[in-house]
Amino acid sequence: MRWLALLLVGFNAALPQADTVRVAFGSCADANQPDHPIWNGLYQAQPDALLMIGDNVYADTPDFRSNPSRQGLQTEYGKLEAAPSFQRLRKSIPIYATWDDHDYGLNDGGKEFELKDVSQQVFFDFWRVSVDRPERQTPGVYSERWLDKAGLQIQILLLDTRYFRSALTVDAQDARCPIRNVGHSLAEDATILGSAQWQWLKESLKKPADVRVIASSIQVISDQHCWERWGAFPKERERLFDTIARSGARNVFIVSGDRHLGEISKLPSSGDFGLDYPLYDVTFESLSARSGFGEGEGNSYRVGYDNVRVSNFGVIEIDTVEKKGPFLSLRDQGGPNTLWRERTSPLITISRVQVQPTTSKRLMSGGPAMSPANLAPAALK
Repeated sequence: MRWLALLLVGFNAALPQADTVRVAFGSCADANQPDHPIWNGLYQAQPDALLMIGDNVYADTPDFRSNPSRQGLQTEYGKLEAAPSFQRLRKSIPIYATWDDHDYGLNDGGKEFELKDVSQQVFFDFWRVSVDRPERQTPGVYSERWLDKAGLQIQILLLDTRYFRSALTVDAQDARCPIRNVGHSLAEDATILGSAQWQWLKESLKKPADVRVIASSIQVISDQHCWERWGAFPKERERLFDTIARSGARNVFIVSGDRHLGEISKLPSSGDFGLDYPLYDVTFESLSARSGFGEGEGNSYRVGYDNVRVSNFGVIEIDTVEKKGPFLSLRDQGGPNTLWRERTSPLITISRVQVQPTTSKRLMSGGPAMSPANLAPAALK
């Protein structure tokens, strides 16, 4: 087992901070557990920036649903603000945010939400968005941020999948989707981003950058589950891939949330969407909200056999001296323990996963031997 021990140590060893660019991301934070240990795990990871990608609080409480108000939104944000571990994190690490449905204020909500403009202002105030920032001047909360470190220019594009989104198509429940069955919205005018945000994204991708991170509150690549996803708006999903391809942008990575599970999905390079390099979607869940969902769920794009169903956050990490990476990983609430890790470049992919030693089949190309029966959840805890 010596080779496996060395592999695990290699995963946990921190790269020199001055030579490493590290972007962390998380979502789904339960306001009733505001001082959850995962905030300490994020602090210990010492990223150069933290992206909060939605459901950062759960504002749509029963009281709020019966009487939506600015005060109701502020109350839930206030619980997170009062948490000592979150306060420490906020003081030490830049945090950039977008929202999903629960901090937006309406479960599975879109442009129909009547309080969306009030919610937008509460969001900006809580995340301390400067009054002169471009997003303060336009509808929605989509924004562009930049991280410049060790000679790397990293562009961060935080999408808004709520403010402009058309109504969902909800099909009848069936054996595959017994709780919720979000179908396909095929109308010509069905949209997720809306025309203004699409134009902003198109222009933003033309700017010079070494690495680009596109943050979407809902999954982009995975399309075989019953819940909200870009695949529920197939024309919008195809448009996103086409926009990335036509821009000529390289080293694009997608990060997403919403699902209360973690997984890495890979869209192979092919002519189907015009991309000549693999596109990754790193889904991480949950920071502190209830996890454990998605057992047995299919995803033909998933890297590995199974998803991660314990509290986790994601990290993109680049060693700028050794030119290693980017590394994509999911970490548990303690921070140092890596649940999944993927090393990627536009042309080469080497995959690994940290697990308990077992026997039989390989989980990923280049990964340690293990049996699918032992994958989850115990082997990943």
